[in-house]
Amino acid sequence: MELYLVRHGETIWNQEKRYYGHSDVELAPSGYQQAEELGTYFKKIKFDEVIVSPLIRAKETAKALTNQSFFLEPRLMEQNFGLFEGKTYQQLQREYPKELKEWNQDWQEYCLPEGESFHMVRNRVEDFSKELWNKEGKILLVAHKGTFGHLMASLLNMPLSGYWNFVFEQNCYSRIDLEDGFAIVRCLNGHPCQFIHNIQE
Repeated sequence: MELYLVRHGETIWNQEKRYYGHSDVELAPSGYQQAEELGTYFKKIKFDEVIVSPLIRAKETAKALTNQSFFLEPRLMEQNFGLFEGKTYQQLQREYPKELKEWNQDWQEYCLPEGESFHMVRNRVEDFSKELWNKEGKILLVAHKGTFGHLMASLLNMPLSGYWNFVFEQNCYSRIDLEDGFAIVRCLNGHPCQFIHNIQE
């Protein structure tokens, strides 16, 4: 099975370096442009399934990537940052210094006020990833930097800290093949111009 991962396009909050997960922020003009550029390549193939985070930035990206219908998967939503949503790091230092310190000291298990812990996100993403092994064909996932980091670590049987080994850029795609119980990384943050070559291997 060929699994294609595309992070949503850029938003204003990405540009402003704000923490946000469940906040439903639309794409910035640059984000639409990124998604449309990728779409000129992704529309050339027929996916057997398209699975998308229900947050608007992911849905808008998916609509630009493909004309196919897609299924919304809540387990692919970004981490819920709770009270930290929409804040910059500098704002957190001023407004929530105690909570920020506790989060930095226990980044795996600390549950953000009114939000989620890092481990909670891994658990729901891992629950979803187990289902992928039973699928076939070409599948497109459109979601977020955080959930893709957890997904990759889960598929490769890495511990929670394995998340930090991967960064998913915007205006790129990644591909992982699931074969005979192994996750094979074919491409990580590939540029659109590489896309046609990789799908015709």
